Amino acid sequence: MLLSSGLLLILSMASLFISAATLAVVWQEYSLSQQCKSDLLHVRCAQQERALLIKQQWQLLEAQEKLEDTIDLTTSTVRTIHKGIAAIPFGILEAIPITRHTTLVVRGTHDLISDVVYGSINIVTKTTGKVIRKGIGTSSRNKLIDQ
Repeated sequence: MLLSSGLLLILSMASLFISAATLAVVWQEYSLSQQCKSDLLHVRCAQQERALLIKQQWQLLEAQEKLEDTIDLTTSTVRTIHKGIAAIPFGILEAIPITRHTTLVVRGTHDLISDVVYGSINIVTKTTGKVIRKGIGTSSRNKLIDQ
């Protein structure tokens, strides 16, 4: 009977040790599970932020390209209209023999200045577009999609 009480004590102690070890493992697994849930939440938030950033970059790029195209078209249209309107008085003055020579010089100067001004607007527009695209981190819409 003494032997079986000792055996019973040993089995009880072993059972208690196994239970404690099992409880420690379960607690550790629970902690890891909670950490995984937290990590997944952070990853999901980071993905959502990245998706929002890409969407905003896309919108900025589209707006920049539309603005650049609009400025180019407007500048080209104004340049054409300007030259057309300027051609009227220059044409009239060139038809008068006494003002022809001076008018040709003035018209040449006018056209040169006009070309420089409109060309400068075009250069500024293109350069600004490149700077904005560089700030976005892309050189075109296609490159943004590939990211």
